[in-house]
Amino acid sequence: ILINPNGVDAERFDPERYRSRRGEVRRRFGIESEGLLVGFVGTFGPWHGAEVLAEAIPKVPAPLSERMRFLFIGDGARREGCEAILKNAGVDSRATFVGLVPREETPELLSACDLCVSPHVPNDDGSPFFGSPTKLFEYLASGRAVIASDLGQIGEVLEHDRNAWLVPPGDPGALVDALERLADDPALRRRLGDAGRDDACRRFSWTAHVERILERLVGSA
Repeated sequence: ILINPNGVDAERFDPERYRSRRGEVRRRFGIESEGLLVGFVGTFGPWHGAEVLAEAIPKVPAPLSERMRFLFIGDGARREGCEAILKNAGVDSRATFVGLVPREETPELLSACDLCVSPHVPNDDGSPFFGSPTKLFEYLASGRAVIASDLGQIGEVLEHDRNAWLVPPGDPGALVDALERLADDPALRRRLGDAGRDDACRRFSWTAHVERILERLVGSA
């Protein structure tokens, strides 16, 4: 049995294609060149952990909180709850919820970010977490530094301090620590982003997946 994780069109998410538009996209959301933009993509499902990210935002300490902004891309049942968390904490100005966007706009939005977050949480019913989140591979292909939950297949695809920064799931404090760590270390962000991009191209592109399938078929013929 050959098991391939999810994959990505690595060419479509190549950050070099959108480099010239990075400044324009960031200005659209009020992010200056020296600011740090943290991105999240999702349908706000119960397993996506968007609330964990929302709960982390008020905990980001000054002066980092003054230059870090958050971009929530997508829509879904728990978006309203995330917005309420931020509003109740008085920090709703730190985040922008853009809602659903045409799929072709996602690559340039991710390329405008400095960090991308995948804060997945365990299933509410206690059953084992399963899934191969598409956003992980889009984050990697975009060459962005990734902060993700060490959960299920996520922790198998990503390797801590090599192609991503892994944190315990459901822990806003740990997420804040990771945001601080990467915000203070541009070289680390670049290293993680470069390694992630390399993995997306070599291991997780649709071309690589098809090649593995064909190799297995030929080998078992």
